Amino acid sequence: MRVLFTAATFRSHLYPLVPLAWALRAAGHDVRVAVQPTLVGDVTAAGLPAVEVGRGPDFMSELKKSIGGGKGGPAAAPSIEQIVVPHIRIAEAVVADLLPFARNWSPDLVVADPAAFAAPIVARAVGAPLVLHTWGPMPDQLWGDLTSERAVRENWPKDLVAFLDKWNVELGPEYAALVVDPCPDELLAIRMAKRQAARYVPYNGAAVTPDWLEEPRRRPRVCITWGTTSEFMGADVLKPPLLAIEALADLDVEIVAALGKAGKELLGETREQVRAVDWMPLSMLMPTCDALISQGGPGTVLAAVAHGVPQLVVPQMSAQPLGAELLTASGAGLTLKPDALTAGSVAEAVAELLDGHSVRPAARTLAERNAARPDPTQIVPVLKELADANQ
Repeated sequence: MRVLFTAATFRSHLYPLVPLAWALRAAGHDVRVAVQPTLVGDVTAAGLPAVEVGRGPDFMSELKKSIGGGKGGPAAAPSIEQIVVPHIRIAEAVVADLLPFARNWSPDLVVADPAAFAAPIVARAVGAPLVLHTWGPMPDQLWGDLTSERAVRENWPKDLVAFLDKWNVELGPEYAALVVDPCPDELLAIRMAKRQAARYVPYNGAAVTPDWLEEPRRRPRVCITWGTTSEFMGADVLKPPLLAIEALADLDVEIVAALGKAGKELLGETREQVRAVDWMPLSMLMPTCDALISQGGPGTVLAAVAHGVPQLVVPQMSAQPLGAELLTASGAGLTLKPDALTAGSVAEAVAELLDGHSVRPAARTLAERNAARPDPTQIVPVLKELADANQ
């Protein structure tokens, strides 16, 4: 079986696909991962064969054009319409390169993250079933409308509908043949049609394990990370994690500040118990942590869920407020809105994460339920059956 993977141009959209691609290869199936040039290195670093497509347009540049942001980034979170426009520009470029490859390679399945809008076009063109692979809590916007063609046409951005209509993509329940969903039931905002529940297996890239990570901890370890939002939201987005570090620096905890190069530079001289790291895979770091503070990116939240780590979310944009609300409702985490973020509120929340009698058991329960779901190797036969039925 030949399986073509493709993802939107973000590591956070590519990484959730990697464990399933590994499982398919381990089972003897042929896999290709088609991405824009900026992600080719991430694909090959994961040990997967890459196909470079969509040369030219850059998502961040297109997003800034769409929202009119300056050097410091937009003043407010972009709307769904503003986000979709650059995705369409990228999809146009990807289709131009990917269609000839797909027609020649003739995949039996196309597996994609939902934001890769070239995928349904390519799948339809080669007659292969489309399998969507979600990355976390899916918002009602767009994906809650796949109940009918009418709902899609009434609610999806007109530019996106026109783009898919141009290629005769079926809208509504038949948009995808299957949806592989590693999001825990407790964190679901919508239950997409033809859903195949799956275990979330954290993959965040590879790195050499530092010696300090293997040493016994003398105090509770709190990780603070803020994803990649600073790339297009500006340096101001790092103010909340810096405030959190200051709020905890005098407590009897070890702080791992995984804020990238920008965060490391802003931290400057740090206290003894604050360890600033440029970047580290959460799949490596989470098993050693007692609590996590983040902006609530889906991959970050699910990495903590998989390891039973209670978390504090300070949502910033996109689907993060929704994910934070669902996480808090599950009991496995807490939420602080940005305007409620103070040294006192952070310290109080972290004390609850470390010592509370309800948050920690709820986090462990989510991890146990995640571990009980079908892992990627168990999803492979489901995909094989889908491909065989299409022959």
